[in-house]
Amino acid sequence: MGHDERADVMNRNGKSNGATNGNGHGANGRPRRKRGLMEAVRPPFLRHRVGPVLVVGGAGYIGTHVVEQLLAQGRRVRVLDPLMFGREPVRDFLENPRFELVEGDATDVVKLIEAMHGASAVVHLAGLVGDPACAVDESFTRHANVFATRLIKKAAPLLSVQRLVFASSCSVYGINAAEVNETSEVNPVSLYARTKVEGERELLLGPEGDCCVTVLRFATVFGHSRRPRFDLVANLFTAQAVNDGRITLMGPSQWRPFVHVRDLARAIVAVHEADPERMRGQIFNVGDRRLNMTIGQLARLVQESVSHTHRVEVVERPSKDLRNYAVSFEKIRRELGFEAETLMEAGIEEIVAEFTKGTYGHYRDAVYSNLAMTKRALSDFRRQTAHLYEPVVEAAGLRSRDGLGNGAGPAAPHVEHVLEADPEDRLVAGLGSAVVLL
Repeated sequence: MGHDERADVMNRNGKSNGATNGNGHGANGRPRRKRGLMEAVRPPFLRHRVGPVLVVGGAGYIGTHVVEQLLAQGRRVRVLDPLMFGREPVRDFLENPRFELVEGDATDVVKLIEAMHGASAVVHLAGLVGDPACAVDESFTRHANVFATRLIKKAAPLLSVQRLVFASSCSVYGINAAEVNETSEVNPVSLYARTKVEGERELLLGPEGDCCVTVLRFATVFGHSRRPRFDLVANLFTAQAVNDGRITLMGPSQWRPFVHVRDLARAIVAVHEADPERMRGQIFNVGDRRLNMTIGQLARLVQESVSHTHRVEVVERPSKDLRNYAVSFEKIRRELGFEAETLMEAGIEEIVAEFTKGTYGHYRDAVYSNLAMTKRALSDFRRQTAHLYEPVVEAAGLRSRDGLGNGAGPAAPHVEHVLEADPEDRLVAGLGSAVVLL
């Protein structure tokens, strides 16, 4: 029987912990309040949670799996997402009474405050993901990946968020000859990895309030999702094998750690459920040692898995990707008992089955690529940036002619010192006033 289904907790004498005098009253003669099912069986650190879990980026490749698993556990879930890929990824959740959707970007202060209000925990998955997508425009990448994290960090204690799980990446290890763990030096070789390192340091080295922050460094993800991606190497190789009969292999000797997207969501939920005092300030690599392999080994594995239905050849090409790292996942196995449930062969077969069912369009379609969709979103970012700054600048008393705090206008005394900062710094500094006024 699951812990949410148990009627009560029994003590060693077989009596309920909420013992009465036989007539439903306590020893003092007053009616005894019945403890709720969740309250009765959960450890103390879980009993005070009342708000939903906010999944920022919950309509994405990983986020939809996190939402599904949290809902399956009986949690209330709220998603903040700009729905760049439409509502289809969250369509299955929309009729669930424990699901809420806030359509908006994590850098839109008004939407962020609306979404975080009342939330007990935040899972921060938002931002641009992957080296190619982040290389499109540095200012856009830093806005989406660093500025959003700063805003969430600042807002969390103001809105009484109890815990924050931050999505980082094993890409922070860059180039390493030896197996790396959480204590290894980071060596980011791309803008994407640098923004992840910066986000980690923002959250861990300068904590705000009592919010419990945990950083998860994800291995390279693979597998089917409600929001499919074919810019991930294992998924791409599988798509090439099924559709083209040819795998284009670059950097065959480079090591990568892998993890199925469902398992990644399991790890996120496990961290959320764990005692916050054990999770506070911790960094965990998320993956499984059995899924450390070279890109060449991965290509051969895909070839073997698909060859019984398709003829597949492997063609090598030069690679500009310098990353090379094998990763230890001993810490998360030891602390949380986490191991992967889906290994690479099963993940490949899953994607092949979805292709066979006609679930996907052509794998080269822009909707399956973070790079292609980022290029589309960049023009929107340039057009909307001033609009996103305006609400909190106004709420913080930084009113001005151009909406960015420039020019004449009254300013609240406690924020006058930020007038010379850039607009993003002003937004972060003024967030406290915005939370109150909005």
